[in-house]
Amino acid sequence: MAVTSLSQEEMDAVLYDCREGDLDFLKEVFTEMVPALLLPTIRDENTLSTPIHMAAANGHLEVLQYLLSLVDRDTAVELANAKNDSGNTPLHWACYRGHLKIVQLLVEEFGADVYAKNSSSHDALFEAEHNGQTEVENWLLLKFAVEEEVSVDESGENTKITYTPGNESYAVDKEMPKNINALRQTQGSVDDVEKKTESLTLE
Repeated sequence: MAVTSLSQEEMDAVLYDCREGDLDFLKEVFTEMVPALLLPTIRDENTLSTPIHMAAANGHLEVLQYLLSLVDRDTAVELANAKNDSGNTPLHWACYRGHLKIVQLLVEEFGADVYAKNSSSHDALFEAEHNGQTEVENWLLLKFAVEEEVSVDESGENTKITYTPGNESYAVDKEMPKNINALRQTQGSVDDVEKKTESLTLE
């Protein structure tokens, strides 16, 4: 009889193996016991974290690659961007822990949203920056930052990147008031035209 759902205890076992990076056992589980289509249903009962969260947070690159290969492309992208109860995605956790290869995989292969914010309004760059994960921070800045706000100094032993803190990851947010005002002005112009049109008499 085909397995159509998992108990919380069974989900917890899978989550544990993902956290520990037990790739061999996970392959056995998803080959012989659990259909791959059930992967998206597996979450921690309290935190709502997924197997992808667990593998990403603990730097298990091969486990992450394997898990995401079990499902179709669209589902893999959804899992790479899934949020737990705190609004954290697997990318938030990978940046927080400084796992650069995990970050690169999630972003470049599965479209993880670098600008997604958790319940504290922190994005992935913030987590890297404020937890001293310089390698991840530099990679994100070079890939996504607003160019004129970033300078790269390679004259010393270490590459030094300077920027206005937070401006890069919140560039879209900063433009929002300007866009709203422009929209209001446009609306005002439309309203004026409508009022003038009302007084016109067609002959």
